[in-house]
Amino acid sequence: MSGGAPVDWSATMAGLRATFLAGAWERLHSLEKALGRLAADPGDEPALHVARVAFHGFAGSGGSYGLPRLSQLAAEGERACLQALERGAVDTAWQAAARSTVDALRAELAATPLTEDAGGGPGRLPALVVDDDPGLVATLEIALRDEGLAPSAAGSLGEARAALRSGLPAALVVDVMLPDGSGFDLVREVRARAGGTRVAIHVISARSEFLDKVEAVHCGADAFLAKPIDARAVARRVATEARVRVQPPGRVLLVEDDADQAAYVRALLAAAGYDVRVCGDGTRLEAELAAAPPDVVLMDVLLPGIGGFDLVRYLRQDERYRLLPVLFVTAGEHPGGELAAERAGGDDILTKPVPPAVLLTKVAARIERYRLLQSQLEHDGLTRALTHTALLERTRAALAAVRRDPERPCAWVMVDLDHFKAVNDVHGHPTGDRVLSALAALLRRRLRPSDAVGRYGGEEFGLVLEDLEQADAVRLVERLREEFAAMEHVAQGGTRFRCTFSAGIAMAHPAMPGPETWYGAADRALYEAKAAGRNAVRVAPAP
Repeated sequence: MSGGAPVDWSATMAGLRATFLAGAWERLHSLEKALGRLAADPGDEPALHVARVAFHGFAGSGGSYGLPRLSQLAAEGERACLQALERGAVDTAWQAAARSTVDALRAELAATPLTEDAGGGPGRLPALVVDDDPGLVATLEIALRDEGLAPSAAGSLGEARAALRSGLPAALVVDVMLPDGSGFDLVREVRARAGGTRVAIHVISARSEFLDKVEAVHCGADAFLAKPIDARAVARRVATEARVRVQPPGRVLLVEDDADQAAYVRALLAAAGYDVRVCGDGTRLEAELAAAPPDVVLMDVLLPGIGGFDLVRYLRQDERYRLLPVLFVTAGEHPGGELAAERAGGDDILTKPVPPAVLLTKVAARIERYRLLQSQLEHDGLTRALTHTALLERTRAALAAVRRDPERPCAWVMVDLDHFKAVNDVHGHPTGDRVLSALAALLRRRLRPSDAVGRYGGEEFGLVLEDLEQADAVRLVERLREEFAAMEHVAQGGTRFRCTFSAGIAMAHPAMPGPETWYGAADRALYEAKAAGRNAVRVAPAP
């Protein structure tokens, strides 16, 4: 759990890299807008400063996140900006060189998710598998990689300890019975380290006696799984928990009319890294929830006008907030408080003054559980892609961003497996399910963490690729198409076969009346790809 615990650098490095890459596209977009202003007015000094700052950001951070070429290109751009600032203007040659540098930066960013594979890749959290069974380790590594993690392996307790000297992983899967000791000891050692509480730990064992399970709980493991295990199910569970653990502490909405109490709680939570908003008037609860949806609500019981219990009853009537954790806070004894809190739909009730450690632990635990549940609800059980509903929510948000900034590129891609009915008819539905899972795994491996991958329906997937120009989106989807077409699938009985997909791409436009228009255009382009013979990519014409 989080709660402001010290964060081990290696456990969060991949997540930080993902954040950098997501912000890099925004920085690139700002850079291009600045160059556009300079093309219109070569003496626009503020635009030149914007360009210099953007180049500087790339130059300073690219190398830190494994992109030395990005830093090199940006450093050249920054030097050119400084020289132009000394002259007071830019000329045609400078603009051409700057545009060339920006194009090279874009190409470098666009290639990043495709050139990083098994080892890292943007946003790939590190996972360590500790077991002396090479076959099981290999199977787990493949499954973890398909879930978007970057696995490594150790065959003994000693090897695991050596691997952990360089830092903690985001996830650990460890066998209890190792050649040179107990996996339980390794779990205790990890939990005792700074940031160790943030590691998602699953213990596996050929023994499944009750005392073994109790020992797993006592040593700090998140789960005990008896062998033989379902590697893909374990990988899905581990990946979900790992991603939840490395997220920022979260957003807290504090509903409290006492300014002094609100200042105390806010300072305490903010020091632990939480983003805290204070609502001093219960009548503004709905507006505050809509303005910045929180991960947990701290609700004072005694409020002027409408009380905390009634506010939460009202909140629970809205489907959006039925699962949102609510912790009631009350001053002194409140007769029947626990029962009243339960009836109102609260998750717990705390008595003021709440000890800091208790408050931090309660908040962290509720947020973690909420995020795990949200992740399970938003992802398709078979493919782990976003559900149809979650995908459309991402689509609406992306289109809203384009409306706010019309120059921001964003692509919607409709991907549909070719002749999938024949796969089910000839090889059976279980084999068809594995083909769907293989395509989803490929998309997760090759796309950026900021990209949305959802199951639109049946054998169709939808992709939302933000901050990607049309040409880059086409190149990306073509490479995905080629890679998937080269994959071999194995049916029951050992028969090997290949499968292809077709895709339609539509770029967002601020004048689109709604997301239906957007993915409708991609769908029409998809049908053109099917009509062209399948295993093809087509782009919808600009509106």
